[in-house]
Amino acid sequence: MHCRNTLVLLAVMGFGQLPAAVAQQPLRPPTVRTAEAPFRPVEPLQSAVVAPAAYVSQPEDLQSEYVQPVGIFPRPVAWQALVQHALAANPEIQAARCRAAARGARVPQAYSLPDPKLMTLVYLESIQTAAGPQDVVMSLSQKFPWFGKRSLRSQAAYHDAMAAYARAAAVELKVIERVKRAYFDLYFLQRAAEETRKLELRLGDVIEIARDRYSAPGQQKVGLEDVLLTEIELAKVKSDLVKLSQSQRRARARLAGTLHLPPDTPIEAVAQLERRQPAHTAGLLVELSKSCQPELDARRREVCRDRSATELACRNYWPDVTVSFNWHEIGTDAISPVANGRDAYSLGLGVNLPLYRNRLDAAVREARYNTAASRRRYLSAGDRFGAEVESLYAQFSEHQQLLAILEKEILPRAERTLDLSVESYRTGRIQYQQLIDTYELLLNYRIDYHKRVAMRAQAIASLERAVGCAVTGETAEVAEPAEQLPAEPLPR
Repeated sequence: MHCRNTLVLLAVMGFGQLPAAVAQQPLRPPTVRTAEAPFRPVEPLQSAVVAPAAYVSQPEDLQSEYVQPVGIFPRPVAWQALVQHALAANPEIQAARCRAAARGARVPQAYSLPDPKLMTLVYLESIQTAAGPQDVVMSLSQKFPWFGKRSLRSQAAYHDAMAAYARAAAVELKVIERVKRAYFDLYFLQRAAEETRKLELRLGDVIEIARDRYSAPGQQKVGLEDVLLTEIELAKVKSDLVKLSQSQRRARARLAGTLHLPPDTPIEAVAQLERRQPAHTAGLLVELSKSCQPELDARRREVCRDRSATELACRNYWPDVTVSFNWHEIGTDAISPVANGRDAYSLGLGVNLPLYRNRLDAAVREARYNTAASRRRYLSAGDRFGAEVESLYAQFSEHQQLLAILEKEILPRAERTLDLSVESYRTGRIQYQQLIDTYELLLNYRIDYHKRVAMRAQAIASLERAVGCAVTGETAEVAEPAEQLPAEPLPR
């Protein structure tokens, strides 16, 4: 009768299987985003086992050697190819993936039963019984947590692993943003140097005009000053080119560091950036970030984790059960003439006594405070990303509108003004300083134009990181609103 009751208890409490809600969904790393495919929200983690070997590099692959690109980067190289390389080689991304895989390995540990205990008792002086002397006792015991404790522990570990995988996806987005911003900085510096070289040739024409005026009768004094001033201006242009060249070198080193390449890797940006713009309004992008932003998903998972921890703390008011099987070795050299020498067997059933209520109450309060803090961190992160999306969209709109003014109004008129000023200076209708002012104004406008192009692209890159998905072209549709977290009062 006692054996049958014990077996029923073991069957009810379960032995070694994960709960269906966890076992049916293995943990899976988030989809690696490529340059061609839009960013997607992190996929639900599904396994209680470690991530596949193709996703997490083996220790021997995590050496300090630089990861070389497949073949050699073309010159110029598109930013999409650099993003693909960063996703495969960046150590920060690899570290985040390994951390997530380590958290995923905690799920089966959390659900596992504690190790059984095997104990041997040897009597220094045998105990005489009617069946014979009792010399050795061996006991095998197994502790079974109360109903639901193991499931709650595994659920907490499961949500914690999902949060880690979501943060790995957030790290990917941040690295992609850094690659794009560094690439667009390099593009701007290259174009600024190119524009400076173009107008350097115009200065040569001014020098020739000044020399012609200097050689003309009655213009020697003024003409010589203009020649010298123009040569000084030409030397300033050469010094600006040196500064731009060194700035490009620093930008390449910064970009190579993000790509985990040697700092002297020759990388050259394309001559023309594609014009991309958000496919939705700022308000819709804010709503899109609520379902696509992986950091928000990580915050939601932390709330679920702490809720499971709170339920687990409440279950600790119930005792755990320990079942033991005992073997008693009985000797044959007994005093009693009816001794049979047969070994004895017994089953034991015990529970711990959760009597210290102050400790248990404090654990519940701690878990509830952690849940309240996690929920407020989630709300704070939502506010922060919403404000960031609005701010970045405003930055994009500013650069977009200023670029339109520069393209359609300022640059054409500045070009025309410089041409007229050169002719006027040739005929002596304007002074040299007016010509140089016009030249510098056009150069500044051209450089500002390419700077705005780069900053516009950088704003989109940051906007995609803040939203968590692609915002240009065929953007992912807005998913169903995320589960609203019910308001929870602070624990008393």
